[in-house]
Amino acid sequence: MSSVPSALEDPAAPLEERIAAARALGERDPRPGTFLRVPTGEFWRGSDPPEGEPPEQPRLRARTAAFEIGLVPVTVREFARFVQDGYDDRTLWCDEGWEWRERHRIDRPRFWEDEAWKAYLGPNQPLVGASWYEADAYARFAGARLPTEAEWEHAARGEDGRRYPWGEEWDPARAAARGGPRHTLPVGCFPAGRSPYGLLDAAGNVWEWVADAFDPGLHPKLLGLQPRQAAAPGRQRVARGGAWNAHPPQLRCANRNAWDPEARYSNIGFRLAR
Repeated sequence: MSSVPSALEDPAAPLEERIAAARALGERDPRPGTFLRVPTGEFWRGSDPPEGEPPEQPRLRARTAAFEIGLVPVTVREFARFVQDGYDDRTLWCDEGWEWRERHRIDRPRFWEDEAWKAYLGPNQPLVGASWYEADAYARFAGARLPTEAEWEHAARGEDGRRYPWGEEWDPARAAARGGPRHTLPVGCFPAGRSPYGLLDAAGNVWEWVADAFDPGLHPKLLGLQPRQAAAPGRQRVARGGAWNAHPPQLRCANRNAWDPEARYSNIGFRLAR
């Protein structure tokens, strides 16, 4: 197995040097497929006003059972196995996802092998252009699953309720966000952005699909409250973490975003849990 170049472990190395080292590593990158363990425990979930938006308010104490979560988001090279061997396997897809796939004759992610999108298709760049349905099916193909919202937030921010994986204050040197390169970067180019449990890219690079349907009134419900005019959860699925084209407040660990499960954008990927 290849080792990780020292530049990728050195927060003081120039970003350009870290990106070059990651690109040179390419398909030999040993970090994709690595899982980190998060033990059973409590953590602070969400934010108190005026921080954030209503769907993440109020802040509350939550708990998850022990789980494992990917060190980095799923990469182009990893997903290539699914393109070759998984899209036609009905057993991997949920019913709604299979109907969507058949109706649209989907057999690969959007942008796949498209020269115009070459900047997104390096072997150790995060996979983009996959719907929630494709992410969900890939997770089964890989013998894993998508993390729940609670698991993702616990792994990204630890127990102390920090705003970002690294701490309280925004730092553009710790994440791929708006103002930097206008496309994804290879996974793990920001070692100073690690979460308390060691996750890389939990803020920035790509939004990450999680398992849950989006419920805008979730936090009051978790506290046993009945929010006024609360909308029931719809078809949208939650995505977390912000992306290469997102503003810093969107990269906060507590921020909740959502899209229709058919969305296949250049700023949405996912990581696995088990």
